[in-house]
Amino acid sequence: MSKTATTATTPSTQLAQHISITAAQRGEEWMLRWGCTPDCTNDHDAPNAPEWHVASRIETTLRDLDADNSWAENARVPWLGAQVVTINDKPQAYGRQTRVWIDYGTTTGELSPAQAREALEALRGFTAQFAEVVEYAERSAADDFDGDPEIARLDREAEDRRIAARTAELDAKVDAALEVLRG
Repeated sequence: MSKTATTATTPSTQLAQHISITAAQRGEEWMLRWGCTPDCTNDHDAPNAPEWHVASRIETTLRDLDADNSWAENARVPWLGAQVVTINDKPQAYGRQTRVWIDYGTTTGELSPAQAREALEALRGFTAQFAEVVEYAERSAADDFDGDPEIARLDREAEDRRIAARTAELDAKVDAALEVLRG
């Protein structure tokens, strides 16, 4: 299917920028033109629009939990998300494939419907076990307490001194080895 980029903004394109419009809502002509599934929400008229077809996305209200990211970075990404994607570009040549894209933070997995069913069953089992982990953590947290900031400061200073001393020791060994090599 050939796509042409348009510079004009149609009313449906303007509306699609704010809410998801399905191919069925856009009409049969749209569906035939782009080979869309009725629930496809991609705006294929948009520049650089994808060739696949995607149903409305679901996602958790809980945001990403990546310990390597800041709170602000995590706030932009859902913890979990999923959507159905249908790939039928040039179906006579390549066929038609339906996939479930499941997102965990910024990582996306592409599953067949059968694999997605397996993942769903695994999640159900995990959820029951996770409930037990949470209950144990809640009981254990009853003994949690904050440390002494002064002791923590002294500990960091001691660690800094230890690292500086070890670094100086290693630098001296490297310098001695270089002297031997220089002859």
